[in-house]
Amino acid sequence: MGAGSSRQSGQVMVLVAVALLALIGSAALILLAGSVEWQKNQVQELADATALDSALKVAIGCDAAKANAVIAEADNFLASRRTRTGALSVTPGTCATPYKGTDTFAGGLSATYNYPYRAHQQEVEVILTLSLPISFGGELGTSNTNVTRRAVAQQLAGSVPAISATTLTCTGGQINVAGSIAAQNLITRSGSCAFYAHTRYDAASGTYSDLGNVQVYADGQGWVGGGGSCAAASNSGSSNAICADGAELSGHVTPVCGTNATSQFLSAGDAAINANPCAASVAPLPVPPVSALLPPEPNTDAGAIATLQGTGGAACSAAGGYPNIVVGGVTVGTGLAPAPVKDASGYYHFKPSCYGYLNVAGLSGGISNVQAGPIVTATHFLTPTLPAASTAGTLLVAAVRSDATLTKFTAPAGWVQAGVESQSGTSPRTEIWYYPNNPGGISAATFTINPASIDSTAQITEWRNVATVAPLDKTGNTAIGVVQSTATISTSAANAAANDLVITDVGVLEAIPGQVISQGLGWNSLANDPTDGFTSEYRLDLPAAPAPSETLNSTVTTTWALVMASFKAASSSSGAVFDPGFYYFNGSGFAGGGGVCLGGGTLLARDVTMEFVNQAGFSSGTCAAGGGASCAGSCQFGSAPCSLSPCPPNAGADSPNNLTWLAAPCSAAPAAADAASCLGGASWCTAGDRACSNLLIWALPSNTGTIAITGSAAHAWLLGSVYWPGACTDSVNGTSMIAGSVSCGTLTMSAGAGAATAVGSDAGISTALVEAVLVE
Repeated sequence: MGAGSSRQSGQVMVLVAVALLALIGSAALILLAGSVEWQKNQVQELADATALDSALKVAIGCDAAKANAVIAEADNFLASRRTRTGALSVTPGTCATPYKGTDTFAGGLSATYNYPYRAHQQEVEVILTLSLPISFGGELGTSNTNVTRRAVAQQLAGSVPAISATTLTCTGGQINVAGSIAAQNLITRSGSCAFYAHTRYDAASGTYSDLGNVQVYADGQGWVGGGGSCAAASNSGSSNAICADGAELSGHVTPVCGTNATSQFLSAGDAAINANPCAASVAPLPVPPVSALLPPEPNTDAGAIATLQGTGGAACSAAGGYPNIVVGGVTVGTGLAPAPVKDASGYYHFKPSCYGYLNVAGLSGGISNVQAGPIVTATHFLTPTLPAASTAGTLLVAAVRSDATLTKFTAPAGWVQAGVESQSGTSPRTEIWYYPNNPGGISAATFTINPASIDSTAQITEWRNVATVAPLDKTGNTAIGVVQSTATISTSAANAAANDLVITDVGVLEAIPGQVISQGLGWNSLANDPTDGFTSEYRLDLPAAPAPSETLNSTVTTTWALVMASFKAASSSSGAVFDPGFYYFNGSGFAGGGGVCLGGGTLLARDVTMEFVNQAGFSSGTCAAGGGASCAGSCQFGSAPCSLSPCPPNAGADSPNNLTWLAAPCSAAPAAADAASCLGGASWCTAGDRACSNLLIWALPSNTGTIAITGSAAHAWLLGSVYWPGACTDSVNGTSMIAGSVSCGTLTMSAGAGAATAVGSDAGISTALVEAVLVE
């Protein structure tokens, strides 16, 4: 060949070599790109799994030891998936900044762990970086490329709102919630009532465990009503509003948020770390529906069933019929358990078993009403009655009234006049008589008044746990013959002790057209019969001082005759205690109701789970359907915890047990001062058992009973979570609190003056229905 052909061949070879190089490079890039994408997926899965696993290690609170434990868990989990080539190094920090751990693993993998993530106590961040070598790296100008993936996981409790309800209503006061609120229907308010979702902020560590958000599934929630406002960071001062330290979001069709600094994001610290779902250029996600799921039924859990006494090892039955439980001649309930045993402090201890109902009133040291007879009218011989024969040892009180006469009533043997009378001029005559430590079997008593032609009216009531010897404390007749539309009655001096029975006998002129009597605020009505010129009221919740006083009003001017008497409680305290285990209530023996009721009593418990079926309820009042009348005595579920009322001077009940929170099986209490409320490893319920761990109250969806904690005298200190598909009512007084979470079908709440946190705590949260989740 000639020289030209040789040159052409050489040029072709060069072109082919260049083309091959390009092809090989392109193929390398394609292979590299595919490898990188595959590696990205692998690294992301690894980051997700590591974050989820370490989130399960998150405990209550944050400090160096807890942060190191979460980081170590993440590193150890990753080491179970990849060979560790380095050593975990944790950079000292603070919970707010955060703590940072780093380590290296085979194959060019490095890890960074940040806990807490953005000062959120429930969240942990994992960042993984994989260094990949590149073939033909010299030709491409680099020898490796990095793949970085991250994940943020949230611990189980972070997914549990403090309050969850299909229908949520408040009827008075400011309801303070430590944590988030979730509602299916629009939240309703009456009067000036307000809900406030506060953050759960740990000042010692500078971290948050709940950001205090409010979510409403229904569209169109109004956040602030006419004249309403939110008082930021305060337990009082908000009115006619739904307030949140965090975000507020309403709607599953057209989601809309509250207004910043008006009703939502009232906490600057919260706003700094909590994403605004309605921020500019952000399309808010629809609010999910409120879950109607329940934890596993305790009555199917082997550990719970094993605690039952009197069942022969079997579970309880909704159709079971149970024998009476009799204490001191009084039937206090029905059940299969052995009879309760009274301890040295006067408390009766019940054992875990199957029950129909338990009425604690008959066991309580506080005075409570046994029964009230009808209003009876007559001339000359007046015979008031009781619905049933009296129980021996109780106090009988008769409030009697007659038209104007200077002659006093005379009474049967055993009855004692309370020392005062009220009659002047044309005013009626009113007197209070009492029968201390009555022998029992009394169902009527005849009082005589003269002249025989005048009208008279009376009522008898029966009271338990009153002193049997010298029960009368103080008397008063400060309004005698007053002619006006209002009158005030008080005793002559302060009572000797708090929680006396204070009872009034009010006489007015009878048969006055249009006369309506308004009884005093906070007083409980026994009778209100202005036609016959007679009313009677009582209180069981007054302090010793000042002297008891009641002001009554009439719609017309009338002539008043009022007397008041107070009676002392029995000296020994008592109540009921549920010993650790599982308690089941099916309403047997109480038609239309049943369950647990206080009726003026006290119930203490530690390490218990309670289940309610059929129509059985949980009430501070009576065991009747709906919870009966509001509590009028000193009604207590639990006793004031040391974290809410410092010990000393406060002391737990049932010494030396010193019980405070009425507590579910729990591993941690709301504060160190309450540590004795949780038995931890000594509990019958294995930690993490979804049918009992942190589960205090559970009801079947078919249950028609109610939770009814009502009345200004009711107090409840409950530690654990409540799952009640039906109706719940909670009147929050003083330091009353549910430390945990509440899930009800219909939840109606009110708060008395000075009420603190109603619901919410890091402790007591049942996580039976949630799992660790990825949030980023």
